[in-house]
Amino acid sequence: MAGQVKHYFARGNTAEGLYTLYDSVLSGLDTVFVINGRSGSGTSELLGKLAEAWRDNVWTKHYIHETLDNERLEGIILEEARIGIVDGNAWSADPVLDGTEIRIVDISEALRSEILEEAEAGTVEQEQEMAGLYKNAYESFLRTLRIHDEWEKFYIDNLDREAANRITSDFADEYLIPVRSKGAKITRRFLGAATWQGAVDYVPNLTDSLRTRIFVKGRPGSGKSTMFKKLAKEAETRGIDTEIYHCGFDPNSLDMLIFPELSLAIFDSTAPHEHFPSREGDRILDVYELAIKEGTDEAFADEIAEIRARYTSFMKNSIALLSDVKRIRDEVWEEYDAAMDPKSLKVLASLIINQIDELTNTSALTEE
Repeated sequence: MAGQVKHYFARGNTAEGLYTLYDSVLSGLDTVFVINGRSGSGTSELLGKLAEAWRDNVWTKHYIHETLDNERLEGIILEEARIGIVDGNAWSADPVLDGTEIRIVDISEALRSEILEEAEAGTVEQEQEMAGLYKNAYESFLRTLRIHDEWEKFYIDNLDREAANRITSDFADEYLIPVRSKGAKITRRFLGAATWQGAVDYVPNLTDSLRTRIFVKGRPGSGKSTMFKKLAKEAETRGIDTEIYHCGFDPNSLDMLIFPELSLAIFDSTAPHEHFPSREGDRILDVYELAIKEGTDEAFADEIAEIRARYTSFMKNSIALLSDVKRIRDEVWEEYDAAMDPKSLKVLASLIINQIDELTNTSALTEE
């Protein structure tokens, strides 16, 4: 039987610009293969070949999706093998992780050098145009966040903080029971991202195997992220391993916590990642009902409607700019793809697979 597959993001197109959590995502691995070099779509194709090669083995596989186009991969982690493969353009120009062996893979070996030189020379203006569009998109996201701050204020001003603190402490006492005495392992990721097609999230995939799922409902400013931060801190104090998932729009905000040892997740289940209970073990926690002054929605309905309309308009503008980036990048990548030698790319994939076979007892991790 094939192993579990987890999907998430390590980077985000956010109100703070292109924000990365790769150092946390890759921390603790024994070996990381870094694919370096300009290749158009070649790196994601290489990662796709690797994913297909490992599709039926019993490793738990982490598929790290590209933040602009989530249909492409920019990294893979083989959990039990403690090995990662990552696009060097996505992670770091000078990759360093304490205690981790870094193996550089030069994808230029799969490129026809003369065609590559032509591609690099012919796409300078397009690269500059993409940089400008990204800058405008991030500025638009920041303006959208400031509008969101206006929206939050209605609920922050009507928040019963004692009730909010009680919700947090009651949850910790009921659920955060250490399974053994140890230090906590903390990992930070993104559950979703603002892509060229809009918001995408992997909450169902990330929580599907868990016994208990807490769907937190509420409004902007009703204390969801603050609660998650307090719970994450409390879990660390109690020695409970925690996967912390940051908001793909505002990376200073948290959207989900997963406690693998407890088979437990608690997450913000409001737009743009709204989900609903569907099985035993699912529970709704509505912080609006429990901690916001009754009648707040009705008292400020007109003002909130106007803010929501502005927020939606600016968010659409931000996504449209990312869509323009995607369109131009596709044109650029066509030039680079022409330089790709498919046979050489297949050979490169085989070399990585062979090195990983040498690093691991693959037969013990693969179904007979």
